[in-house]
Amino acid sequence: MGTTRLEQNIALHLANAARHSPDQAAIITAKNGQLKPRSFQDLYKDVQSCSSFLKAKGISKGDQVLLAVKPGYQLILISFSLFFLGAIPIIIDPGMGLSSFLRCIKNTQPSALIGIPLMHIIGKFFPSNFRSIQKKVIVRSNKFLKQIEEHKDKVIETPENSQGNEVAAIVFTSGSTGPPKGVVYTHKVFNAQINHLKNDFEIKNGEIDLATLPIFALFNPALGVTSVIPNMNPRKPSSADPEIIVRTIQEFDVTTSFASPVIGEKIFSFCKSQNISLPKINRFFLAGAPSHPNLICGLSKMIPNGKVIIPYGATEALPISAANNIDVSKLRQDIAQGNGSCLGRVLHGNTARIFPITFSPFDSGENCPKELPQGEVGEICVSGSVVSKEYFRMPGATFDSKFNDGKLNFHRMGDLGYYDNNGFLRFLGRKAERIQTINGPLETERCEPVINAIKGVSRSALIGLGKERIKEPCLVVELSEKKTKGDTRLLYNKIINELKARLPQFTFKHVVFENSLPVDSRHNAKIHRLALAKKWTKRFAKKPFSLS
Repeated sequence: MGTTRLEQNIALHLANAARHSPDQAAIITAKNGQLKPRSFQDLYKDVQSCSSFLKAKGISKGDQVLLAVKPGYQLILISFSLFFLGAIPIIIDPGMGLSSFLRCIKNTQPSALIGIPLMHIIGKFFPSNFRSIQKKVIVRSNKFLKQIEEHKDKVIETPENSQGNEVAAIVFTSGSTGPPKGVVYTHKVFNAQINHLKNDFEIKNGEIDLATLPIFALFNPALGVTSVIPNMNPRKPSSADPEIIVRTIQEFDVTTSFASPVIGEKIFSFCKSQNISLPKINRFFLAGAPSHPNLICGLSKMIPNGKVIIPYGATEALPISAANNIDVSKLRQDIAQGNGSCLGRVLHGNTARIFPITFSPFDSGENCPKELPQGEVGEICVSGSVVSKEYFRMPGATFDSKFNDGKLNFHRMGDLGYYDNNGFLRFLGRKAERIQTINGPLETERCEPVINAIKGVSRSALIGLGKERIKEPCLVVELSEKKTKGDTRLLYNKIINELKARLPQFTFKHVVFENSLPVDSRHNAKIHRLALAKKWTKRFAKKPFSLS
């Protein structure tokens, strides 16, 4: 069967939703005084008008457009308008920090900028980073809809006829364990992701999604799913009010949500304290960082008619596999003992293999490394229609991360794992965060779940102290609440004893405490362990210690 036009430009999915469910709400903003609910018909008409407006501003097919607008309706509307025109949105998380953000812009060399006034001001202060930009559109919240309204009589009727292999968007990684990289998304990759969401997770037209992660809300219009935008700062999920989040779920009859473990923990704790059940939720995705079995199993009790789902993937490849609360419940003790988080089973159409651990590029073809046997720990490498083929204008990074075994193209996830006896893919941590000790290699998931299960511990991070290859293992612990010096000493002793009992082959001389561990801006869940290692190595350098 040939590829249909509907399977090419992803904006056609929105056209289909507007045709079949014109009056269904597409976007609902939970914050009072914000945008009135927009139906799929409203959204599609807005996209047509916005496309006409942007075309009048000189935006056309093939333009690489730096998109720097507020998350929510602006992001969804303008992204689909760019898809509609065949232009390419470049989406960079500003939470990565100004220097990294500017570096991403300079490396990408966009031809256009659509952004809030602040972004245009930043461009004037850093002209060398914005030099490639020739076309500029300022988006002011109180004027933008009125501006595009003026183009409703000059709408572009149908989306650009984009081919499946044409670039649809460039989405940057969070850069939690390396420099941020622009992932090239084609229309074909987007469509494959949409098919997985429909077929593997049974997300249906008419469902209602709590959109806590703006980038994932872009899938909803293509799925015919209503997006409820909660009253929270999406760039600071750790500051979200759990009562407001739970009340939003109840008020709008939310059936599905994709959230970081931070939001999941807030919902679970609030529901447990108030004895609240959320019977209308069908599925609750937890992603962005490993979630402790206690959270997964506890949250599942709050949604008696649904499942907690743990999808595995990355910006470069999503979704690859998935586990649910039933799978995790069976392995709960095993995970807590440091045998790796459960990533579930690989989704139909995808391939995940375990290859030898190395920081060197893999050869392709006949010289490609051999897959490791079941149970052996190695680097997780994946292939499938949801796997991106390259990084934008970064041939070196592409060469390091991609290879071909003679049949399939693979992406190296940079994650360590193995297949257990039940056929589940297990995760042991990031390759860059594994430390070499005098007693052998040690992965983050070998010890962090052990410590995180201790009462009084919010989360922990394994780091390596020292500048040589062989490092001294150290646990950095974030407490769940303030403690006296005496209580902290008792907790310290408990952590040391637990490490000795569970990991007797390793020697832990250092356990330190921090009020708050540094985390990524997107999920507030991925711990910046490498930054912590630099910090504490400097501190301990002032107080010499032995690496014997």
